[in-house]
Amino acid sequence: MKHHSSLTFNQNVARQLALFSLATLIIGVLGYFGIMGLFRAFSLNAIGEEDWSLLDGFVSVISLSILVGGIAYPIVDRIRADVAEAREKAKLSYDIYQAIFEKLTDPAHEAARRWILSNIQVKEKDEDINVWYDKTHARVMAMESGQGVHLPDGQRAVKTTLNCLDYIGFIAKHYWDIEDDSLDWLSPPISKIWRRIGPYVLQIRNIRKAGDYYVFAEYIGELCIEWRQKRGLGEEEYAKNTL
Repeated sequence: MKHHSSLTFNQNVARQLALFSLATLIIGVLGYFGIMGLFRAFSLNAIGEEDWSLLDGFVSVISLSILVGGIAYPIVDRIRADVAEAREKAKLSYDIYQAIFEKLTDPAHEAARRWILSNIQVKEKDEDINVWYDKTHARVMAMESGQGVHLPDGQRAVKTTLNCLDYIGFIAKHYWDIEDDSLDWLSPPISKIWRRIGPYVLQIRNIRKAGDYYVFAEYIGELCIEWRQKRGLGEEEYAKNTL
């Protein structure tokens, strides 16, 4: 069985080589007669007779044309590839933008961020982290009357928001070249959220000894805060009874 497969393979290779050789021969013959025909036409048109002393110059012109074409083709091909890559990149960026836009504007995510803005205070620079964390954690885990056995509203809001930010941060770090116009749009809602839950996340990471706890949420949160600070943009304050 193995000998038969090897024999079939060798026959296929020999057949392909024969076909390639035959095609090369045909192209060579056609090319020869084509060039000779073109030269006769060129000579008769130029001086009214066949002057074979012009053949060397004619062949040189053809060779130069082939050389220039050989150089120009990869350049044109590279330009076409760059244009196609730019279009693909633009399409990918738009698809990512759409996915993030749908997440940020989803009613459940908007409600979660609204809960955070209404219930978690920004940690002051001179405020003790342990005191602030205990106060914030108690608010996050507080059970409202009538909730039953469901997760506390605060816990659900924080987890929902962190999962969303982690997704955006992962995409931004690995697949999306974030530009200024994207940060113009992303930074206001993300920075004011991260100012409130950033220290909370970092403290949980420290308590759990989990160095990878929501690292991509931290990435996008800090990126948005830093971007606004570099441009001298103040942080928005949350105001109740507003959109």
